[in-house]
Amino acid sequence: MRTEVVRPLLVHFILAWSTLQRHTIRRNELKKAEFEEHASRITWIGAAVNFVLAFFKLAAGIQGRSAAMVADAAHSFSDLISDALTLIALRMSALPADVDHPYGHGRFESVGSLAIGALLIGAGTSFCASSVQALTAPAVTPLGSIALWAAIVSIVSKEVLFRATARIGERLKSQVLMANAWHHRSDALSSVVAVVGIAGSLMGWRFLDPLAGVLVAGMVSWMGIRISIEALGQLTDTSDYGVVQAVESVAREVEGVNSVDHIRSRSMGGSSLVDLAIQVDPKMSASSAHRLAEEVRLRVMDDASELADEPISEVLVHVDTAPHDSTCPLQTSVMGALRSHTAVEADVRSELLLLPEVTAVPRVQVFYLDGGLAVEAQCRMLEHLTVSELREVAKAGQASLKRGLPDSLVDVSIGLDLGSAYVETDAF
Repeated sequence: MRTEVVRPLLVHFILAWSTLQRHTIRRNELKKAEFEEHASRITWIGAAVNFVLAFFKLAAGIQGRSAAMVADAAHSFSDLISDALTLIALRMSALPADVDHPYGHGRFESVGSLAIGALLIGAGTSFCASSVQALTAPAVTPLGSIALWAAIVSIVSKEVLFRATARIGERLKSQVLMANAWHHRSDALSSVVAVVGIAGSLMGWRFLDPLAGVLVAGMVSWMGIRISIEALGQLTDTSDYGVVQAVESVAREVEGVNSVDHIRSRSMGGSSLVDLAIQVDPKMSASSAHRLAEEVRLRVMDDASELADEPISEVLVHVDTAPHDSTCPLQTSVMGALRSHTAVEADVRSELLLLPEVTAVPRVQVFYLDGGLAVEAQCRMLEHLTVSELREVAKAGQASLKRGLPDSLVDVSIGLDLGSAYVETDAF
């Protein structure tokens, strides 16, 4: 009985430990350097400033009897939690792709942004309740001027933090850093409102201080809602229309691409993942189509990233030889009803080898056109035949294929392999 309990617990512990190791060891070296040199440093600086400001504003709010400043101090305490979430999200997002996360760990930035947004909404709601209570019963004792000076210090320091964090966040294309930067900006704006309320209260309008507290709470909550909506948009794979337009514009310019459709994009840690379909000549060889798809992929990653002002880290190109809408049941059923190329090739060889002049059919190519099937066959003939006789044999082979194969056959070309010469007949 003890073994039945201990063994599953041991197995679960080993699995949990291996998962933790995979997610905390060996980050991508470039992202690691960026994380340690830029993102981590500015976040730690912000945390230190928030720590000092939170206690300073709390003491100033209590000493100056200001509801707006106490609410602003609570906002600064929430900034400390925001900084911790930012550091965790940045560390997780810097991990390379693995078996569990083949597209990388960039979505952890969106998760961190969502957590910061939820934190702001909760803090704003709490501040609003406290300020409304103070508004219904304004303080009788006058406010102290220290609350006003604390608000001014907060405005200057938080605006500096916002600009520094936003600059690094834009350079690294980090969503969670940008969310934390706007958290700093919301603190600066809330301090501006607090200054107005405290100054008005010092002039004798006591109701302005708690009213300013309500406005501060509203601004904090609105900032949290905006950050949460943006994070949810990325977590739910909301497409960026600007990226889609840039990808379509670049892909259409590649020579050999007849049309571009089914473009899809999604955000992943400050960059975009893109899928698209290109239509090419149906008689293009598979190797040429693959080469063209690779050219489209490289052009999109280079040029579309500049047009969309957002890096595109991965592009998947699907090649079509005819207009195809996978969402149309009728078109899908028609495509599914067509026989495989191996079955068509076997039938073509069988039909052509029935001709006594044909000794071998070394090569058969099948093309799926918009109107049906096209076939190109290479036949080896008897050596003593003249060119005119060979042409007659080829025409007989065309007629035989037209009779023996299904009505979906719309084009046939037969080439005659004469060893030292090659003759191709006209298609019917």
